[in-house]
Amino acid sequence: MLKGKLKFIIAIGAIAFAGAYLVYGGVKETMVYYLTVEELHARVPDVYGERVRVSGNVIPGTIKHGADGALEFSITDGGGAVNVNYNGIVPDVFKDDVEAVVEGVYSESGIFQADILLAKCPTKYESTDVLYNDQGAPQGASY
Repeated sequence: MLKGKLKFIIAIGAIAFAGAYLVYGGVKETMVYYLTVEELHARVPDVYGERVRVSGNVIPGTIKHGADGALEFSITDGGGAVNVNYNGIVPDVFKDDVEAVVEGVYSESGIFQADILLAKCPTKYESTDVLYNDQGAPQGASY
């Protein structure tokens, strides 16, 4: 009876260890550092060849579309600038001065080769003044 329980405990332990190892390996491969432009420059040369995610505003006038669909632009966070090369689907809201997030590899030549480009929507929510009638309903509303 004790031998059967010991085998069961060892089997459960082995399965738990294998599961933990697979989870750790999966998380380690998909983990990407999120840096500002200034932090990226501060980590040079350690960051070369490392997969990172960088955020900053697109510098106006730097967006250039290549004939082969490549896109070149620069981003800044006010503390420095990074030149970015990207080849892929460009978000509709991508334009000058929009906040962009790029994911890829920073090379020793100072070019960030991105394979993911995200642009944050510059949506602004503004309140509107609503006038109410004597019954507490918005003016123009009929009940």
